[in-house]
Amino acid sequence: MKNVQFSSGDIGLNLTSPRTMHIDLNSCFATIEQQANRRWRGRPVAVAAYDHPNGFILAASYEAKAMGITLGCRIKDAQRICPDIRITLTDPPKYREAHRRFRAVLLAFTDNVTAKSIDEFVLHLDDSLAIAEGQTMEQIGRAIKQAVYSGVGEAVNCNVGIGPNRFLAKLAAGLHKPNGLDVIDSTNIEQVFSSLQLVDLPGINRRYAARLKLAGIYTPSEFLAADRQLLRGAVFHGIVGHYWWLRLRGWEIDNAPTKRSQIGHQYSIPAQQRTPAMVRSILLRMSEKTGRRLRAQDLTARSIYVGVSYADHTHWHQSRRTTIALFASNDIFREVMRLFVQAPAGDIRRLDISVHDFAPANPEQLSFFDGERVLARNRDLARMADVVNARYGEFVLHPATMLGTGGIAKDAIAFGKLDDIDAEAD
Repeated sequence: MKNVQFSSGDIGLNLTSPRTMHIDLNSCFATIEQQANRRWRGRPVAVAAYDHPNGFILAASYEAKAMGITLGCRIKDAQRICPDIRITLTDPPKYREAHRRFRAVLLAFTDNVTAKSIDEFVLHLDDSLAIAEGQTMEQIGRAIKQAVYSGVGEAVNCNVGIGPNRFLAKLAAGLHKPNGLDVIDSTNIEQVFSSLQLVDLPGINRRYAARLKLAGIYTPSEFLAADRQLLRGAVFHGIVGHYWWLRLRGWEIDNAPTKRSQIGHQYSIPAQQRTPAMVRSILLRMSEKTGRRLRAQDLTARSIYVGVSYADHTHWHQSRRTTIALFASNDIFREVMRLFVQAPAGDIRRLDISVHDFAPANPEQLSFFDGERVLARNRDLARMADVVNARYGEFVLHPATMLGTGGIAKDAIAFGKLDDIDAEAD
């Protein structure tokens, strides 16, 4: 829906016809694996990042969820619950391809499509041809389901939620998983809220639920009926309470673009990889991944951060402003090492690096001094390497010092980060 300017007076429920749709794939990673492997369909399947008994399950098929195997379950526990479960490691290229196909399906219905994660999209259909032709939102939702079946795969289902704003559309999408299609608007919002708990609302975790209960708000219905000043003062202590008051009533306040504050990578180091040479190789690989994400956004950075966590639960971190604008991975690695050498010795368990203070990489103004010509050449080389790696596979081109590091800091997809996918899709 269109952005609305609010006055200081009270505002009731948004009475307009809902035109916002939230769509997510059911059990994304596990479902995509079942689509790719016909023999796994209808069977319990789980996806993990590492092949180790203590590794955590990242995604479980609905067959596995029905047996109590969920996100965060250890592989050994999943195998104890279901000895026949199929455990497979993540396959990021496969998930990126599914994401692109999913997006292509949705773009056939409207060009106002926003990816929220690897498996979630928001559609605004105010100006869509289907609406202009008289189709209802429910009819469009069913057509999208059929298009996902045809364009992504017959083993892939999606949940469709419809509402007057993103919040209520997302809530609707979660009401009847898997493969649901629900609408929440001014006509049924009170009925829907009466059947839910506070933690069922997107964005309300246990900490926020505890705050609400301290203020005498125990249910979503009481949350909806709560006084705006109570939410601003006693519960959320500021403007966030006003935002929640509007959000619950169906007014759109979540469609403003967010400003990126950092780009980086972290890695938990197995015991066999904690030698000084291996740690250096890990940092090099992390720098390359950070560089690729930075360049995918066409940004440079002026600050670098390095954090180290140790086996004794202590932590060291340091940051600095750089003398040059960071863009090429080798420049990032050089700055990372300048900080890392200051870290105390010890049994390192986790490494964190990130870059900050962004500026557009283009247009760039470089003089003809030798040093800046070198920077320009490094940027060109970095861009060329990214093109090759995007086309032929992660780290097809890489520094010689990364030889033998294929199993560390490996390619991965975070559910809420789409930089690599979107850059390749463009």
